[in-house]
Amino acid sequence: MNNGKSSSRNPQQKRSVQRKEDILDVAMFLFSSKGFYNTTTNEIAKTAKISIGNLYFYFPDKDTILIELLERYNQHFLSVYDDINTAENVRLYQSDKKKWLYNLIDNLIVLHESTKNFSRELNVLYYARPEVAALVDAQSEKVRLATLDGLVQHKEDLQSEDMEALSVVIVDYISALVDRIVFKDNIVDKQRILRAGIEALYKGLLI
Repeated sequence: MNNGKSSSRNPQQKRSVQRKEDILDVAMFLFSSKGFYNTTTNEIAKTAKISIGNLYFYFPDKDTILIELLERYNQHFLSVYDDINTAENVRLYQSDKKKWLYNLIDNLIVLHESTKNFSRELNVLYYARPEVAALVDAQSEKVRLATLDGLVQHKEDLQSEDMEALSVVIVDYISALVDRIVFKDNIVDKQRILRAGIEALYKGLLI
């Protein structure tokens, strides 16, 4: 991968912004279906129906495309945690905490389902590309900190007093539950696994 000096252009015109997004969409499809290493910039350009020169106008190399895709991917998942603080979700938390947990985890499952193959490719790249590992780890820490912030806000509802340790446990628990439902072949119905997982989290977490 590059040394970190290369970066993509940030176009201002609506048409150029859309072209860049189209390139990212095509690259994500190809990386997901063929793998990062089996995809070339020429193939991305051809599938996006642009010239290779046009592609390089937006992205200097394939590695830069990957990093920008990962940043966009991460932002999609952070948006789930941003939604926690909406007035509607605050009201739901106050009235039905179990339903609130269900909605949170179900939204994460939906997002993972929509990017399942890309997530698998990222798992491979995590161990092969230090830059990918660094971004994934940074994303995980953002999620943990967002979780910690939520725990501190509602600490009076919780059984544990160690908010920091609890944030690690909750993030790992939810991640394992989502991964089991999305990525594994399950003998038990997925909805049953989800309900049982939420029930265990609810009873172990809240007073």
